[in-house]
Amino acid sequence: MIDDPDAQDRELQELAADLRDRGHSWTEIAHELALPEATVKRAAEQAHQRAADRAARDQIALF
Repeated sequence: MIDDPDAQDRELQELAADLRDRGHSWTEIAHELALPEATVKRAAEQAHQRAADRAARDQIALF
């Protein structure tokens, strides 16, 4: 188990985003993670935002 709450949040966010990207419905993801649907939607959104920010930083680094 991960002791860092931020790392746990990121892991949850990545898992929610991965499940959604694989085509699972929000209801399925919420059930799988035993969390409210709104929570898993927000978690997946945060993971996607982190990925977009990382891609933007990488793009800037190329120039």
